[in-house]
Amino acid sequence: MISGPPLQQLTKRAQFLFVRAGFRASKPGVLVEARRREPSGAIGVGFTASKKVGGAVVRNRAKRRLREAARRLLPEHGLPGVDYVLVARQQTPSAPWPTLLDDLGNALLRLRADLEGAKRAKAPAKSTESD
Repeated sequence: MISGPPLQQLTKRAQFLFVRAGFRASKPGVLVEARRREPSGAIGVGFTASKKVGGAVVRNRAKRRLREAARRLLPEHGLPGVDYVLVARQQTPSAPWPTLLDDLGNALLRLRADLEGAKRAKAPAKSTESD
């Protein structure tokens, strides 16, 4: 595991709603939402699982698996100053561990490209006109 920026837990509903308006990457094992916030050294991360995933025991297992996967992959693939929400899907509790890690890793790489592209798009273009 590569050491990176610290992970900060998202706990408030407003934080989850803020991230929901950002980018999404969907994979069979996990849905990841991401949105840039005020610059900070920390990576924000939240976890959620609806009743579609299963009963309380199954939902908690899914969130435990997502927490561990995020702990392993976000320091390497996450961007500082970005909040991520990992949403459990029906396959999350029972997916093979390497498959879940691959799904999360691929989703994070896609979101990184989207977020970096959005950052470049916001930068004003330099004028090339010369008199």
